Amino acid sequence: MKKPVSISIVLLLLLTLVPSVPAETKTFIKEYTYQASDFDSKISSRAIALEQAKRLLLEEVGSYLISETNVKDFQLTKDRITALTGGIVQTEILDEKWDGKTYYLKAKMTVDPDEVAKSLEGMKQNSQKSRELEETNRKIDEALKKIKKLQDDLAAGKATEGRQQEYSKVVDELKAKEWIDKGVALMNSEDYNGALAAFENAARANPESPWAFIDKGWAYNSLGYYDQALKEFDRAAALDPKNLWIYVNRGHSYNSQGDYRHGLIEENKAIEFDPNVAWAYIDRGWSYTGLGNFAQALVDLNRAEQLDPQIPYIYSSRVWAHNGLGNHSQALDDLQKSLNISPNNSWMRWNAAAYYALSGNKSRALSELKKAVSLNASLKQRSKIDRSFQSLWDDEDFRRIVD
Repeated sequence: MKKPVSISIVLLLLLTLVPSVPAETKTFIKEYTYQASDFDSKISSRAIALEQAKRLLLEEVGSYLISETNVKDFQLTKDRITALTGGIVQTEILDEKWDGKTYYLKAKMTVDPDEVAKSLEGMKQNSQKSRELEETNRKIDEALKKIKKLQDDLAAGKATEGRQQEYSKVVDELKAKEWIDKGVALMNSEDYNGALAAFENAARANPESPWAFIDKGWAYNSLGYYDQALKEFDRAAALDPKNLWIYVNRGHSYNSQGDYRHGLIEENKAIEFDPNVAWAYIDRGWSYTGLGNFAQALVDLNRAEQLDPQIPYIYSSRVWAHNGLGNHSQALDDLQKSLNISPNNSWMRWNAAAYYALSGNKSRALSELKKAVSLNASLKQRSKIDRSFQSLWDDEDFRRIVD
């Protein structure tokens, strides 16, 4: 129901008269000293010290964030805020020292509650990253417990044959987690090349981590290197064939290449593993749209909306299903929904630019494209080859934006 005009005017006046006060940026600093065991090297001692320092920082950061109004409104538990923040806020090492017996590390996290709130909203919408962070955090808990047990066994004089290799393998999980956290944070800021480098380091640190390869594929998808992405998903499948996110992402790669039949096959596999994952229906809806089955695409995208209505990609995808059926007013409604949910998402802006370009609305297309490339410069090159923008390729204003 629409509000009366008079109330809208009063609200507008109040918003105009009362300036918004940005939240204060806050820095947290923690120190940790790790006493090395006979199993440890400088490298393993650093990995353990860094993980423990990060945990101390995230514990304090989580307590701070949960008291902030813009984060409190998400109604997330402190544990969940802490887990998600680990993939948003990067840890900066201020000082570290190794004397052969102890590893001292001083680290900080700088938090802007407004920016973290925006990223948390995005992480809430990204069920893959939420699941990954929670799963890897659980594995790190297990790894730290295993490290402690191996150290206790060593101190008690229990048999240590083969234990050094076991210890090194567990430490590799900590090293990989450090790089995965960096990569996820870089992906959230749309630094895809930086994220790819971080995920490559994670895979080198722990070549048995399926998430390292899933994340490499995720970065390759975002950079438009779909063949490379598919190779990474194949590596992940060899390690963990029941991880549904392999198939969700692999379907995305095929769809991006225009191979909608293979995309459909992959998303069907994902839905067989878990019929309640919105992203599988989003990408399957994309497959159906590409195959011209717009009615079935709507069924899937409506199902995705039921599962998680705050994912903007539902509406940016449904735009094209509605458009294919001639439902242009519904397409425009969904286009606006996608922008309302994620106004600073470069892909939402780029999708809007593509829609307006195909609709012949040059001014709106260029306006949205300018916003998109200001958020993600890699879209400049993509706009030059994507046929959605073919009508603008020779336009001087278009060239000024993308060159």
